[in-house]
Amino acid sequence: MTLDQALRLSAVILATSGFTALMLAGEVPLGLFLSAYGCAGASAARALGWGVHWRIFRLSGRTWNTLIILALLACAAELFWSAPGLLQASVHFLIVLMINKLLTLRERKDYLQLYALSLLAILATAALTVELWYASITAVFLLAAVWSLMLSHLAAERHELHGGDTAKLGWSRDEKAQGPMTSRLFWTTNAIGAAGLCLTVAIFFLTPRVGAGLFQKQRVDLIRTSGFSDRVDLGVIGAIKLDQTVVMRVELPDVIGQPTERLYFRGAAYDRYNGRSWANSFPHRHTINRDVDGAFKVDSRHVSKGAAEGLRQEVLIEALDTTALFGAPFIHSLEGNFFLLQTDGMGAFYLPNPPATRLQYTVYSSADPLAPVDRLATSHTYPDEIMRHYLQLPPASERVRALAQEVIRPAKTVFEQVTTIQRHLRTAYRYSLDVGTAFPSNPMDEFLFVRKSGYCEHYATAMVLMLRSLGIPARLVTGFLHGEWNDFGNYYTVRQRDAHAWVEAYFPRSGWRTFDPTPMAGVGTVMPAWSQTVRLMDSIRLKWDRLVIRYSLRDQVLVVRGLRERGEQVKDYLAGDLVAMRRWLSLGPSRLAAFIRSDRSLQAGLLVAGVLIGTAIIVLLFRVEGVKRRRTAGGRGARQVMATRLYNQMLAILDRLGFSRSPGTTPLEFARHISRQSASLGETVHRLTALYCQGRFGRDGLSPEDCLRADEMLRKLSGARPARHPRPWRPGRDR
Repeated sequence: MTLDQALRLSAVILATSGFTALMLAGEVPLGLFLSAYGCAGASAARALGWGVHWRIFRLSGRTWNTLIILALLACAAELFWSAPGLLQASVHFLIVLMINKLLTLRERKDYLQLYALSLLAILATAALTVELWYASITAVFLLAAVWSLMLSHLAAERHELHGGDTAKLGWSRDEKAQGPMTSRLFWTTNAIGAAGLCLTVAIFFLTPRVGAGLFQKQRVDLIRTSGFSDRVDLGVIGAIKLDQTVVMRVELPDVIGQPTERLYFRGAAYDRYNGRSWANSFPHRHTINRDVDGAFKVDSRHVSKGAAEGLRQEVLIEALDTTALFGAPFIHSLEGNFFLLQTDGMGAFYLPNPPATRLQYTVYSSADPLAPVDRLATSHTYPDEIMRHYLQLPPASERVRALAQEVIRPAKTVFEQVTTIQRHLRTAYRYSLDVGTAFPSNPMDEFLFVRKSGYCEHYATAMVLMLRSLGIPARLVTGFLHGEWNDFGNYYTVRQRDAHAWVEAYFPRSGWRTFDPTPMAGVGTVMPAWSQTVRLMDSIRLKWDRLVIRYSLRDQVLVVRGLRERGEQVKDYLAGDLVAMRRWLSLGPSRLAAFIRSDRSLQAGLLVAGVLIGTAIIVLLFRVEGVKRRRTAGGRGARQVMATRLYNQMLAILDRLGFSRSPGTTPLEFARHISRQSASLGETVHRLTALYCQGRFGRDGLSPEDCLRADEMLRKLSGARPARHPRPWRPGRDR
């Protein structure tokens, strides 16, 4: 491949990576997408010499200007009538300009303009997407950019060297570059590209995070959720039980491995049931202020203990159509990049508005164990406020009360009554999403006495009604179960299908406690074996979001602080080793030997250190020997090149004098032939041939003095007169 071909091909790859990124971001119409790829393919075929009829693309400058002006007017009309956003409309015009440059690559400025347009396409994509594929597109772009700039520089130097126009770099019919693309240039350029990529990553992590996202894409498709408004109809959660959409990912940084118990992420709670739907009678929300540490403390009982106590959850939630925030019960502190946090009278937490993008926040939860008094008490006295709101029952619930009393007959304490009802619902009923399309007048009687099958809302509602009929305060809670555990990233992937409803019962000393009457068959799904690949990609995507998309100044400060702490630890460790070494040396040889013999761990450490030092010495010796060999081989190769150059100069001079050497003739045979033809030249040719053999095949090579003598003999030989009637020498003649 010639230099000009490689130059055009690298420019095509650079441009293709730019509008491929825009296409993957979903901002390129189909017609524009096909036009861009068609022009890129035609330009690449032209670079490879595949016989593309380029005359059909050769339009005059006036025609191209007219087309570009029309494209600009079309993008302006799109902006004002279709309202896609300034960035989206500008992207369409940007691709038109890239198509123009792909079809008119002739001069150096055309290449440079295409490079700039491709860079703008990559930057625009950064504001339009946060997906993982952007990393691979950026890597391809950086490598192609290094190749393009390198080849552009080489092409400019070639034209300057040959006295050509430095502005003209492209391939034309009149001129084709003859310089080949060597393997050394190929690997060197790729190495520079890899180094540039590493430098880019380093700059990204070291540059202070001060961006405000002014050009961030504002049009976001929110994920529709159900069960977290002020009113929830019975059956809304069951409708999304087959939806695989991811709603959030939850890491447990302080927990090693997968937790063995069920983990619930609480969203909203409800206290009023009218027989068909649940409602929240405490919808008023009040604002929670940040404390001096920047966290939102929502439980005064834990303020003195600090926000770091309890179960810590790192939550990355998708853009949902609800303002609810989720966390394990019961939340006592939140930290996140939001300015306001609100809570209602049921202990749920909300943002003022639904987030436009993914949101990351930290939750600290603490679930104190049930107090022994509450566990052993046969009856409880509840506050008036609790009894007024959490014992309400809909009309016609006598059958439910009778069933509850029959179920708890063997229970002696209030806690046993609660767990007995929970166990009864788990074992005597069947989990099913197929509950029919008809909506009965009394869904709970239908569930408990007729159908005896349903999903989580039926179970939770039934348990709340049964507990309330016994005088035990209870309420219904909606949220999500823990979802699918990701072994690669050590986090939970929570999907729409993990939406769940459960029960909270009140105990005077312990407060609200969580109970779940839904059978296990309705709270988990076994994933197939191929899902391991999906989990791996999802964990990579999560790391990308954490380390790149949401990498902030706070993260940089934490990294620097961690490095400083690690440095202090290493310093203290080395100081301790130095003190121990001084103490050992002060013991004396005999006592030191006895101390080493008595300490097995020290013996093992010295053995490992000795093996490492010995290995390092052996590797160093091999490397030194290799360097010597390479230097020797390099010096010998240079001397051989020098001898060959001198001999070729002699052959060129003899050829001008009329003595040509035929192929297959050895140097000594040719020297004897010259001696027979011309006695005046024979001695000089013999001496030069001897120096050539010495430098080319000898061990010592040519010394600087030998080179000076060879130059002097070449000057003497070049001043000789041409032969009048030279006879061409052939092997076997004049012997």
